[in-house]
Amino acid sequence: MRRLYLVVIMISVIVAAALISYLLLRPRVLEEKLIGGKYNAKVVIMGLDDRGFIGGEIVYTKDGIEHRGFYSSFLNNSLIWIKANTPEDCVFLNWWDYGHMIVGYAERETIIRNPSKEALNSVSAPDKITEFDSHEKLVDVANALTTTDLNLTKSIMKRYGATYILITTEDGGTKVPWLYQFAGLNYTQYVKPSSLTFNPQDYTDLGKQTMIYKLSNSTNIEGFTQVYSYEDVKIFKI
Repeated sequence: MRRLYLVVIMISVIVAAALISYLLLRPRVLEEKLIGGKYNAKVVIMGLDDRGFIGGEIVYTKDGIEHRGFYSSFLNNSLIWIKANTPEDCVFLNWWDYGHMIVGYAERETIIRNPSKEALNSVSAPDKITEFDSHEKLVDVANALTTTDLNLTKSIMKRYGATYILITTEDGGTKVPWLYQFAGLNYTQYVKPSSLTFNPQDYTDLGKQTMIYKLSNSTNIEGFTQVYSYEDVKIFKI
């Protein structure tokens, strides 16, 4: 009887410790802000990211399904511009991180808004991912951004009905090795990132021929018109 009592006590202690750990370690919701719109979107604020921007999740309902994705306030002005200045039926080519924000906040479609299962090793918080896009789409977007042939970029965009490209300074910075790798390229031949954001000096001569460098560094690319630029974000139209 005494042994059973001790077992019960031990189990209770373990359960209590696990519960305390969960409560202490889980992301703490600081605030929720309603965005509204046709997808009844809201932003769940959980703190500041590495660069001091407000971060958390965007939550919205589309086609009767609730979606959750990463949110960062650095994209706010760009999302407002997109919603006010682009056709409602347009499609964006962008890296998946920004997909849910473009769909839920700006109410525009994107080629990808989630990583693929094969790409989870590139995600800083894989446990937060509840949806996946096909790896084929992810690779197509990576190819469009890292190719040296702008006609290939146009061809991939046409395949998905995309007419806009959105890039951020992070795409050409810390994220860019992943873009090259998913495109099947050895990123060290193209870039050696030294900071979180795009730095032209990090790119090799070969890297400077790729679309991600040209989009990050220039406003004059044949067949692509820059229609928006604000701090960390650029938008091009074909």
